[in-house]
Amino acid sequence: EGSDGSSESEGVNTKLYFGNLPYLCDSAQLAGIVQDYASPELVEVLYDRDTGKSRGFAFVTMSTLEDCKTVVENLDGREYGGRTLRVNFSDKPKPKEPLYPETEHKLFVGNLAWSVSSESLAQAFQEYGTVVGARVLYDGETGRSRGYGFVSFETREEMENALNNLNGVELDGRALRVSLAQGKKQ
Repeated sequence: EGSDGSSESEGVNTKLYFGNLPYLCDSAQLAGIVQDYASPELVEVLYDRDTGKSRGFAFVTMSTLEDCKTVVENLDGREYGGRTLRVNFSDKPKPKEPLYPETEHKLFVGNLAWSVSSESLAQAFQEYGTVVGARVLYDGETGRSRGYGFVSFETREEMENALNNLNGVELDGRALRVSLAQGKKQ
């Protein structure tokens, strides 16, 4: 037992990702829930820089891997404040998978209102087909929408249907500019 235990923690990830949090849940409340199962070392709820509102997710650092597992087992999928919590390890072992599923049937959507989120973008396009993935791009510095995004459909027909029906249509007060995303050139 000569080591002071520091080597043991190296390379072991004890940071958990909490998603789908109720927007009124702050770090203190989240710490309170986690403490029922293990003591958190650090609880960080992420807030939007512009509005100061919770973004609905957080990172919680535990002291041991065992504590992490206990918290995941007890809190992942649990109802809290009317929402189903998502809890998992913050670093994904498979970075290959894109965060947002995409297909080759992808549309570029520009001139988005600042208020349009990935979710509302998906909803607008769902009327015309199966949306596999939709995302609005945000500025890393300001956290603000860059005013454009991408929507991927399951089939070419659905993509063309959405393109024909939604180009120029207003969403949250601005006319959408919809075009084919420039895919990889074969």
